Amino acid sequence: MEFATQKFALFFLGVFTLVWAIRPNRHLRNGLLLATSYWFACAWKPLFWVTILGSTFFNYLIGRLIHRFGNPKQRYGFLVIGVIGNLAVLGFFKYYGFFTENLGDLLAVLGLSVHLPLLELIVPLGISFYTFQGIAYLVDTYQGKAVQPKSVLDFMLFMSFFPQFAAGPICRSHQLLPQIMAEPPERVSDLPRAFALIGAGLFKKMILGTYLATHMVEDAFLAPDHWSSLELLLVVFAYTAQIYLDFSGYTDIARGSALLLGFELPENFRYPYAATNIGDYWRRWHITFSSWLRDYIYFPLGGSRCSRSRCYLNLMVTFGLCGFWHGASWGFIIWGLLHGMGLVIYKASLDFRRALGLDLKAGQGVVWAVGGWALTLIFCAFTRVWFKTPNLETAYQFWDRLFEGSLRGEGIDLGVILVTLLTFALNFFGRPLFEGAIALQNSIPMRYRPVAWVTAGLVLLTLKPFGVSPTAYFQF
Repeated sequence: MEFATQKFALFFLGVFTLVWAIRPNRHLRNGLLLATSYWFACAWKPLFWVTILGSTFFNYLIGRLIHRFGNPKQRYGFLVIGVIGNLAVLGFFKYYGFFTENLGDLLAVLGLSVHLPLLELIVPLGISFYTFQGIAYLVDTYQGKAVQPKSVLDFMLFMSFFPQFAAGPICRSHQLLPQIMAEPPERVSDLPRAFALIGAGLFKKMILGTYLATHMVEDAFLAPDHWSSLELLLVVFAYTAQIYLDFSGYTDIARGSALLLGFELPENFRYPYAATNIGDYWRRWHITFSSWLRDYIYFPLGGSRCSRSRCYLNLMVTFGLCGFWHGASWGFIIWGLLHGMGLVIYKASLDFRRALGLDLKAGQGVVWAVGGWALTLIFCAFTRVWFKTPNLETAYQFWDRLFEGSLRGEGIDLGVILVTLLTFALNFFGRPLFEGAIALQNSIPMRYRPVAWVTAGLVLLTLKPFGVSPTAYFQF
């Protein structure tokens, strides 16, 4: 069930009404949210609840064993079982076909004819996100940092809370479990911010993101031979804008919806296209996932507290796995490795400047900042060709056509240019606009605010194109 649909609006209105009707009773509220979260999963595919229920009970059991046992070897053993179990289920659903296909090709090259069993698997909605959430809980429990649930029902809601389980944000135990276990608040803590988040998310995803997806972008990546070099150059930046609009818009709606239900979800995007270097970009893009990579892969590998060569290898491994997490495709792996290489070059430049005794915190001037921003944006945009194209063959076709120098194709859409530029501009001026939307609501007397919200909703519906593009990150 997509957020930007009438079906979800009716669903959420019913949940919102019931949650606040039974607000004084925490157990009833949590039970209702748990039931609606599983219904939300079943609305996509009836059997999706099976995988999330299995993941929940597995992580709860392993977490309790880690928490209760005092023997370090036993606790570590349970942690290893938990991490391997989570990754095995994720790997089976997401990567079984990839491994069997590539293993078959390798054996064929070696002259071996082996018929490996092929399975048509449907990847359960949100499996990557709640699997990583479960792993984070187990590791934090082992390290003594996790908040422990009061009951299995609290943990079930932690793993399946419907605004965020399908595509994040990835929550740590200390970010969500205390809110689940606390007594329900008496009222929505910040209505203007909740509606500003939902409005901003709908505008980005439902209007701007859908426009880009349905004009040039999707068609150009599927059949690049039909488009000119100039058009594909525009498409490269348009897709970079679209993926941001789609994913950050979804996250805004998720955070605003959760806030209306009395829960605060962590920030996941902090205007990433305003970053002036690749390191800053990854501190702003998909923050809960990039911090997960840092805390549970990069740091355990040694992080930067080792030799320079080992640190660079750690970055490459971390972002190679980042690419592989996105899907069973060589394009994703190449994309991840390219970002790892970009971070290695950035880290090496910092090491070089530090060796020269330069102050890394000193400002570099406007020209340096603008140059860094342009280089970062260009790098992120062009590496996404590997991310977006359906296979390597199409990616090669895209690159070949892009640098061919042709000028005539399907035609350039002026709206795509305007929306792309507007998206990049929002990364610089979005926060003042967002804060202004909150201030405007606060200036309106409370009794008139519903009229303002309904009016804003009608304006969005008027601007809404026919249909809404599917959320890109649901496939991950």
